Amino acid sequence: MGYLSCNAESAIATCDPNYWDLKNKNGSPNTRSRRTIHKHKLPQIREFEYSDIIAATKGFSSDSFLGKGSHGSVYKASLDNGKIIAAVKKTKFSKPAAANLRNHAANCRGCAKCNSPAENEIEILSRVRDTRCLVNLIGFCTDSNDNKLIVVEYMPNGSLYDLLHSSSTRPPGWKRRVRFALQLAKAVQTLHSSNPPVIHRDIKSSNVLIDEEWNARLGDFGLALRGHAEDVRIKCTPPAGTFGYLDPSYLAPGDVSTKSDVFSFGIMLLEIISGRKAIDVNYSPPSVVDWAVPLIKHGEFIRVCDRRIGTPSDPTAIRQMAALAARCVRSTAEKRPSMSEVVECLKVVRKRIHWSPIWKSLKQRVARAENMQALARKEMHDASEEVVSARKTVKAVSRRNSRKVSSVPGVECESGHRNHRMARSKSMGCSSSSAGGFVRRNTKTGMTVRVKMPVAKLNKSRSMGGLAS
Repeated sequence: MGYLSCNAESAIATCDPNYWDLKNKNGSPNTRSRRTIHKHKLPQIREFEYSDIIAATKGFSSDSFLGKGSHGSVYKASLDNGKIIAAVKKTKFSKPAAANLRNHAANCRGCAKCNSPAENEIEILSRVRDTRCLVNLIGFCTDSNDNKLIVVEYMPNGSLYDLLHSSSTRPPGWKRRVRFALQLAKAVQTLHSSNPPVIHRDIKSSNVLIDEEWNARLGDFGLALRGHAEDVRIKCTPPAGTFGYLDPSYLAPGDVSTKSDVFSFGIMLLEIISGRKAIDVNYSPPSVVDWAVPLIKHGEFIRVCDRRIGTPSDPTAIRQMAALAARCVRSTAEKRPSMSEVVECLKVVRKRIHWSPIWKSLKQRVARAENMQALARKEMHDASEEVVSARKTVKAVSRRNSRKVSSVPGVECESGHRNHRMARSKSMGCSSSSAGGFVRRNTKTGMTVRVKMPVAKLNKSRSMGGLAS
């Protein structure tokens, strides 16, 4: 358990003699630095007088106290007649510990135990600066015991831990949570992509601070390592971190890598999704990993969501984010994604969560219009089929009604002759000179013969209904 504690001796010593060259050419402190922090431009790092820090924090009074960090207390400071509002980190070092550290540093050649957490943070933040996602360094000073105090940007809206777990404040919604996750992923990506890369080693929700514009910033670089994993200084640095966020495969100095930060980020992502702490003895199992990962593997994403805010409007978003968190906390470091992959995945999730209500309404209207058009096309198709069917029926009926008798075979006269054709009649099918038959005249003899009308069967027609004579 000694390796899990965050003590001064677990901080890296990247003894670079050039990083203290923060003064101007005359050797005096750089007092011509910018007095205000621009939104997009950071001021030059200043070296303050300890008396100025005492005055700015009102003697480190309780009224200026903001909270406790990993290595000491944090106080609010008003510098340059109120033009700069900052936070001062006062490292809690006892005199014997500081003396032993100075004696060790005087006799070593750059091992990992030379720097205090404050000195390490000054060294890291003087080289890696980002106005968007890191709590940046403003300056530093040295107290009467030669301990370094650092002055960083003031974050007025507390920490992510307080937002997620405080019962007195309303928990943030899904849009803000996804936004925080993406901003923190970009912060860790910035560290890993620097040259040489920086491994934070202490990523957790209490080290994430919220600025005045409600942006998430990653802070507290007291345990950070700057360099490659094969560097001698990193290999001799014992494991350190916070219990619950610490990579289980990080058991020896040589095991540290950027994937250790990926694991810690995955724990924090599960914390953002579920609203549960990394370790909470009020639940069984107490570890958020042991509780959430089996549910995610079985596809029970809804049970992982924070019940206080319900599920997001797009269920695909929570599935993607939960699956990403499960990938980050894999026991094998090689199977974890890089922070670049994490950023790209969270960008997709953010597009789903942060879809504008206007565009959502427009999308719904377009969908309704398309459904109505599809329904109208279907109705027109059905109607055309009915018209075609009706036309076929009319044609069939007209063909049946147009049938007429053209001749009457089998007609016999009195003399027994057959097949005498009869003249057509619209009403009867033949013409007759009398009701009982018709008269036939022989042109040669001049004799007239009356022929009786035989009974002839005719086809039915609508105008007759049937005829027999």
